[in-house]
Amino acid sequence: MKRKSLRSYLTVFVIIMILSLLFLVACTGSQITQRDFYNAGNAEFSLTGAQFDQYILFRFDTSTSGHTMTLPSAADIISNLSSPYAGEVITFAVAADGSNGVTLIARTNVTIKTGALTVSGNTTITMYCEFDNITSGSEAVTIY
Repeated sequence: MKRKSLRSYLTVFVIIMILSLLFLVACTGSQITQRDFYNAGNAEFSLTGAQFDQYILFRFDTSTSGHTMTLPSAADIISNLSSPYAGEVITFAVAADGSNGVTLIARTNVTIKTGALTVSGNTTITMYCEFDNITSGSEAVTIY
């Protein structure tokens, strides 16, 4: 009787250990990417799709003059993601560190809503890029 009891405990123990190891592998095996900020300095900036998908904050030194930030095309934004879906939203921010502002310029199939067109001086605005269409050749996004 003791052997059967010991075997059942051993079986349960082995199952728990296997599940624990699987959990550990799942936790440490997933790659976490850290989105950072991009310092555009005192210059105009044309963003690529890879940069748009990588960075969460774009900083401009606007102490002496205003600047422009040209966004990538909708196709370029969407093509850099592994599994985008319609309705998905990417959050990013633009900071104008100085008394002048930053004006956003849209490329193909990118719509910028009025409230997101200009970042006033000494301001950081959080913006949202919603994927309206992800169909190849018809990609479209809206910036809010």
